[in-house]
Parts: sequence; structure tokens; C-alpha cells
Amino acid sequence: MRVILLCLVMLGGLSQLAPAATISSVLKLNSGASNPGLATDGVVVQNFGAITGTGVPPSNGGVVGLIPGASVSLDGTKTAHVKADARRADPINTQNVEVYLTTYAYFNQVPTAGAFRVTNSAHWEFQVNGNYGWEIKAQAPQFTGARRTFSFEKVGGPVLASDSVGSGAKIEAGTLSSGTYRLFYTHTNGDFDGSLVSAGQNPNGSTNLDIYFTFQSEDSSGAVPEPTSLAVFGLLGIGGAVAKWRRKK
Repeated sequence: MRVILLCLVMLGGLSQLAPAATISSVLKLNSGASNPGLATDGVVVQNFGAITGTGVPPSNGGVVGLIPGASVSLDGTKTAHVKADARRADPINTQNVEVYLTTYAYFNQVPTAGAFRVTNSAHWEFQVNGNYGWEIKAQAPQFTGARRTFSFEKVGGPVLASDSVGSGAKIEAGTLSSGTYRLFYTHTNGDFDGSLVSAGQNPNGSTNLDIYFTFQSEDSSGAVPEPTSLAVFGLLGIGGAVAKWRRKK
């Protein structure tokens, strides 16, 4: 009886090791890229900007500049600019996660149509443990003709949502389970007239790309034993060995 009680006490302590549903988020450069920013005047191509720190927005920590404002000069009068602001909000008393991203890709002056281009491009990487619903809300770019495309993919799996045109607002939704996911974006400005959509729009041409994860359940796939499961089998083995020893005694 004492052996059983001991096993139960040990199991109660080890049960605290069972992982809860979690999502990590980090902004990264795309494969093969040296910077998130690229600008050209039709002849020379320049890379610029950088992802700062670890690229991780703090949970409920406010807006951070994951790509600080950076610029390059193109012809002595025009400069191309990129930056990206992000924040992560985890609603209190839930296991939900909300990640907000605002990207910028613009010129200090209206460029000559067809000659100048500035691009801001990177991707979120999410490590997901659990089953979640997801929703992407992509705002329309705020310059006429500007583009902000995206693709939401599971690493080693399918493309869950995408927008290869990127000229208007778009909402996509679905469900996912544990794994690694990437939300790629490319925000481009310059192969167009560069005028504002309407008076009062953001003159810096920002656009939002937000994604929300809604908790559904813990991951019960059983593909990888949890610490608690391993503890159960270990304790059962110990209990069986002790019982056998007592019988022999």
C-alpha cells in the first residue's frame, strides 16, 4: 500500500511536466536573403535594413520595431524606406495568441513609374504545440498599385492560405495542429504611380498583416510521449518490481 501511495505522490509531481498548448513567434529573413529591404532605380539593386535582436515580439509587451526604419539613396534626391512594427497580444485567461505586423515600403518622393522599386520582405515562424483555429487579416496596401502578397505554410506540409496578387484586403481562416508554420510576406512599392488611394491615407504606405490563433485543445496525437506518460510507465514498472520482490520475500 505504501508503495502505491509513493507512486501516486511521484506521479502528481511529474504531471506538472506535461506541456501545455503554446505558440512561439519570431520574425526571420527569407532563405537566401541578407536583408529584409531591397531597392532599385532600374539599374542598381541595393539591399538594406536588418531584423533587430531576436526578432521576437514580447507577449503583451507593446509595439516593437522588429525592422527599424532604414533607407537608401537611389539618385541623390529619392530615398527608399522600409521598416516593420510588431506586437504580440495573448488575451488574459485564455490560451489564444494574437500577432500584429505593420510593414512599410515607400519613397520620400513619388518615383518615376516603372523605374523605381522598394521591397520589404521577411516571414514569421511559429512553433505550435496544440490544436488551434487561425485567422489572417490582410489590410489593403495604402498606395495605388502597391502590393503586399503573403503565403501561410506548414513546414513539410501544405500551403494553408496565400494571396499572390496583394492589391486588396483579404481574410483567410482555418485550423491547424502541432508543427512549424511560416507566414511569408512581400510588401512592394514603386512599379506604379505611387499616389495615395485617397486623402487622409497613411503617407508612409503602411499596411497590416495580422494573424490570430484561437485555442481548441491540447495536442493528443500521441506521436511523442509526454513526460507524464513516460512517468506512468516508469512508476508502473517500479511498482511491479517491488510487488514481485515482496512476494519472493
